[in-house]
Amino acid sequence: MRFFQPTAKPQVSKSVAGAIAREEASGLSYVFWGRNLVLVLLAIWVALTLPFERSSLYLSAILAFAALGIVPYALRHHTGANTAPVLAFILLDAAALSFVLIVPTPFDFEGWTQQMNLRTPAFLYLGVFVVSMALSYKPTLVIWTGLAAAAFWSLGYLWVATQPNAIPFTSGDVLDEGLGPEMALAKILDPNAVGLSRLSNQVVFLVLISVILTIVVVRSRALVRRQVAAEAQRAMLSRYFSPNIVREFSEGRWEPDEPGNRPVAVLFADMVDFTSISEKLPPHELIALLRAFHGRLAKVAFEQDGTIDKFIGDAVMVHFGTPRTRPNDAERALRCAARMAEVIGEWKAEREREGAPPIGVGIGVHYGTAVVGNIGDEHKLEYTVLGDTVNVASRLEKLTREIGAQVAVSNELIEAVKRGGANPSVVAPDFLEAGVHDVRGRREPIEIWSLSCV
Repeated sequence: MRFFQPTAKPQVSKSVAGAIAREEASGLSYVFWGRNLVLVLLAIWVALTLPFERSSLYLSAILAFAALGIVPYALRHHTGANTAPVLAFILLDAAALSFVLIVPTPFDFEGWTQQMNLRTPAFLYLGVFVVSMALSYKPTLVIWTGLAAAAFWSLGYLWVATQPNAIPFTSGDVLDEGLGPEMALAKILDPNAVGLSRLSNQVVFLVLISVILTIVVVRSRALVRRQVAAEAQRAMLSRYFSPNIVREFSEGRWEPDEPGNRPVAVLFADMVDFTSISEKLPPHELIALLRAFHGRLAKVAFEQDGTIDKFIGDAVMVHFGTPRTRPNDAERALRCAARMAEVIGEWKAEREREGAPPIGVGIGVHYGTAVVGNIGDEHKLEYTVLGDTVNVASRLEKLTREIGAQVAVSNELIEAVKRGGANPSVVAPDFLEAGVHDVRGRREPIEIWSLSCV
């Protein structure tokens, strides 16, 4: 099984990184629709609370802000979220919003001054503007928006403070003059007074929410990247492990054991007469046949929580007891072999009814100690099992041709099933003792059990 590195950090492939980039670019869509939703709510509120002659002006301003969002939205698939057009329209938004909040309207009552506009809670709409940019999931856009809002609000605020009728002051000025409460209050509430300390607090407010939102967005992006990497790893693991095993990996409930010797059941299965079949099929039909064959075997292996080590041509190698050892490893291996034979038998009958060449399977299973771990170098690792147990399982699969059986399993597997508390005749009732057979590479003959061909 290739590329399984239990101790390695998840690596995001180029394709996954591209998917993340596309999701980041789609953040402009969220900004656009979120912005329009807010503007619609504001329009409804204005229409319901103000007379028409006043609401029409505000509704026109709301419509203008909606129009300003169209260009960045239209460019979302053609430019990155940090390119000049998007940044320019953020500046335009900040300038327009500051202008609307500061400059008096024709409907202000007599005696209302520009300076008094600086004291209304309307400033908070700049905060909403900054917060909305967090929907883009782009930290640079959040920072840029916060700085733009602070800069244009400050310019407008200072412009009002420099008007001939303006009376700018700071909190320090009031304290230094030693004014009593009534005089201090009169100075602060003077219609022409401009509190510069208020501007400082407002700028600090915009900067702080920009910093906090940037941290939130950075954290969100990191979480998304980890999630995408985890999903990519999960998809890779699902090629080899059953869904239950993959879920336990993903939830971090356990880690695979360190490489070493452990008892495992190893199963080999391959297509009978594959060579003669492959010679008669064009490439695309041959690949389709192999995929159908492998798919049926893999499904059964996963149903029994087996680990698919590799596909070798028409063959598949599965082991039980990896990446962790369980008491019923041998039982699941025996059940898997019996079920594979049954599934391929059903497929064979189906193909015969359709007039297609019949397909058979040979399966060998052995239980014993094997070396389990990663082999290869840092560029390409393969999580696999090695040793005599693997060799014997492979030889048993080849032996099925000689004894005319679909499945050949060693007596060691049958005994392991019994030690696990299961009855082999119940797990696989059609298996029969097939005597003792010599196996290439083994000095002593092996007692086997077999499932006859159907």
